[in-house]
Amino acid sequence: MMKPISKYELNVMGCGEPNCKHDHSVLYLHSSCHPRSATWTRYEKISETLVITCAKCDKEVVRIRLISAM
Repeated sequence: MMKPISKYELNVMGCGEPNCKHDHSVLYLHSSCHPRSATWTRYEKISETLVITCAKCDKEVVRIRLISAM
């Protein structure tokens, strides 16, 4: 299980390609194990965490801890 990442960490993420020229105003989260595979996203209510996994091998891509807006 990965440590959940924060909103700040999402905002500073780029892609894994060296010298990347892509627009990073949008971040696409995909697996490094099967980059062309679909992903599954689930919400774990108890930990208030989104978990994204590779649809092909079920490897965890990222955990995102959500915070209340209130």
